[in-house]
Amino acid sequence: MQFELGGKTAFAATGGKAFDSKLPVIVFLHGSALDHTFWSLYSRFFAFRGYAVLALDLPGHGGSDGPGLTTIEAMADWLDEVVEFLGIERLSLVGHSQGCLVALEYAARYAKRLRSISFIASGLATPVNASLLKAAKETPQSAVDMMNSWGFGDAGHFHRGPVPGSSLPGIGRKVMWRNAPDELATDLNACNNYGNGRIAAKKIRVPCQVVLAAEDRMAPRKAGMELVQHLQNPELHVVANCGHMLPVEVPDECRKLLRDFIFRHNPAA
Repeated sequence: MQFELGGKTAFAATGGKAFDSKLPVIVFLHGSALDHTFWSLYSRFFAFRGYAVLALDLPGHGGSDGPGLTTIEAMADWLDEVVEFLGIERLSLVGHSQGCLVALEYAARYAKRLRSISFIASGLATPVNASLLKAAKETPQSAVDMMNSWGFGDAGHFHRGPVPGSSLPGIGRKVMWRNAPDELATDLNACNNYGNGRIAAKKIRVPCQVVLAAEDRMAPRKAGMELVQHLQNPELHVVANCGHMLPVEVPDECRKLLRDFIFRHNPAA
């Protein structure tokens, strides 16, 4: 669905159901240079199980007007504007990679509507390789190729995804190139410059789960475990045989983890 926010168009996929703010709401937050399509399998699953779903396109991504926001803090503030504008009262956040940082900062600033947070494949911070930052600015196609090479584990690289005959890195490149070159460098710099994670994590009081990938080369398990250590009693899951893009590499397993956690902490009628 499209809606106007601050004079600009914002877009969110709703999983094939009309959005109803009276229902418990799940907001999905994508990673750098991605968009709502990353969450296609998840948005429809929850929308047909009693939830209102928003797989948001951050400004400058997908169907949302730009320019892109330059800091994680600004993205968290923009998310609060969306929540306020749509009248959301019972909110679960699901973030992947950069989306985790946005969820982390949002939870520290705007906790009153939150029921749960699911952090997937990230940590308290996401320092970005200097070569990748340089490539994102100067040769964005090579940066997209790097991220898709590093982002997938064996399941992705050997085409063992959920759709027979498909190439997950190929799909990833196509989606990311739609949001590059304009937003890729902006996103990566925002991640690299975010330094409030430790303070933000200690402020969070709602139930949290952390889902990490055993073969993650972009957000190594050490970084994810640091997030776990700064949260209050989070549920931790380490998923084998997948990389940073685990929501699309192992969607059945990831979906079950989200389902069980969200059903418990933000139940639908």
